[in-house]
Amino acid sequence: MKNSTVTSRSALGAAGIIMVITAGLHALGYGPLTRELSGSSLGSFWLAGVKALWLVFSMHLVVVGALFIAAAIAPRIAGRVVLSIAGLVPAGDTLMLIAFVGVFIGTILLGVAAVLVYVGVALRSDVVATNSGGT
Repeated sequence: MKNSTVTSRSALGAAGIIMVITAGLHALGYGPLTRELSGSSLGSFWLAGVKALWLVFSMHLVVVGALFIAAAIAPRIAGRVVLSIAGLVPAGDTLMLIAFVGVFIGTILLGVAAVLVYVGVALRSDVVATNSGGT
């Protein structure tokens, strides 16, 4: 296996692991969020929406992170185009979070994951996704 292939797979795997860890850290904030919201004047619709969106954000990090991990383990699962499009998730999340919340550990982790995805895509050898289940 060429060094660039190993580096590509390592970068994609690391990006996925970072995203799953970030999702876990984010999910840990659900309890404090609900306690904070319980004293707010938000209506029940908005209260439920904020709680749901908190968990949905964690879930989408896990799903996209799992794609990167799977692509690192079995490169034929996803090609460059799919990985490049999926890389927009951590990149876009980072930009939105910086714009609305500022820089904190979550934005840094997502930013690092985004960079790792595009490093992994750039170093990726020409692997064609197939319908063989990645084998």
